[in-house]
Amino acid sequence: MENRPDSTLDDVGEVARSKGVARLRTTAAALLVLVLVAGILGFLGVRSSTATAQGGGYELDLTYPRIARAGLDVPWKVTVHREDGFDGEIVLAIDTSYFEILEMRGRLPEPSAETAGDGLAYLTFDPPPGDEFTFALDVRIQAGRQWGESGSVSVMDGEKSAVTIYFDTWLVP
Repeated sequence: MENRPDSTLDDVGEVARSKGVARLRTTAAALLVLVLVAGILGFLGVRSSTATAQGGGYELDLTYPRIARAGLDVPWKVTVHREDGFDGEIVLAIDTSYFEILEMRGRLPEPSAETAGDGLAYLTFDPPPGDEFTFALDVRIQAGRQWGESGSVSVMDGEKSAVTIYFDTWLVP
């Protein structure tokens, strides 16, 4: 007669109690705790950055979402500074592909004119009093977006860019 176990349940649990499975469970639990702590501390929310560039007599500052999640409001603001003020209209050239991740809800101030071409939106503004101009977008990341986007913003001097900032926004789940 063969040596058979008394019950089909005799070996149940041996695999679950093995050292390899125990290590896997411990690693998974530690990873889960790490994600929870990152969420509680705000590391999975919006992280904004400010980039600065100078050129052509202009100083350009951009506050933008460096890391964001779909559906969240994000900051997007351009400040242009020019010593001794602005002589004429201010033209910003913004990469249109960047707008694909944004749900636009408003702009302040509204441009006096706008055109598009070669993947750029050209926004023209009347010169402000003083030596600083600020343009802000009221935006949020579109729901359902999974991938980030790269973009650029430039202050135009005639047909050429006086100063440009390149930036990236990463999206996390």
